[in-house]
Amino acid sequence: MLTRSLIVFLLVLNLGVAAWWIFHVPAAPPPDAPLPLGVARIQLPGENGATPAPAIEVDDADAGVVSQCMGFGPFEVEALAAARAVLEPRVIRVVPRRQEAGATRGWRVYLPPFASLDAVEQAARDVAAAGVSDYFIVRDGIEANSLALGRYGTEDAAERRVSELGLKGFDARAMPIGSGAVEAWLDVEANDAFDADRAQADSGAATRHAFDCPSPD
Repeated sequence: MLTRSLIVFLLVLNLGVAAWWIFHVPAAPPPDAPLPLGVARIQLPGENGATPAPAIEVDDADAGVVSQCMGFGPFEVEALAAARAVLEPRVIRVVPRRQEAGATRGWRVYLPPFASLDAVEQAARDVAAAGVSDYFIVRDGIEANSLALGRYGTEDAAERRVSELGLKGFDARAMPIGSGAVEAWLDVEANDAFDADRAQADSGAATRHAFDCPSPD
């Protein structure tokens, strides 16, 4: 009799354990501990359900080939260095540019900023050797290390000067002179892998505009 009771007890106990494993509801995992204010939680790619944008692959031979040219801005002068630090690692070249707002009151022709003062001084010697006497080295400001090549009353006159300098081998630019406050822009030359939308967002540029890339040397 005692043996039969023990067998029945063990059978009931096993049935109870089996029923618990089948029908129990797992406890919800504890919530993540809150992070300090201002600290973002690390999220692995794909955790938010979005598919990461595929990277554009560029052959090594094409990595240095300019295929996109555009200006980002306008920036406050105080924010220009930070924006340039964002753009510079992503592009082939970054060129600062000053632009006045407001109505156009003239045009200027210039060679964009060079990498160093020595480089722009050499450019000035080359310009002088080509018979150009109207030039001025800009040593500070947004366009430091650029070479000013004269001011003109109309766009046509400025573009004629650009064409003349082009025949002498100089890649000059013509820009309008506005009557309002000075704005800072960053002109970039980039390859096919450059993501302009991402660069604009990361640099804080309010807008961007494309322009014709300079002719390769």
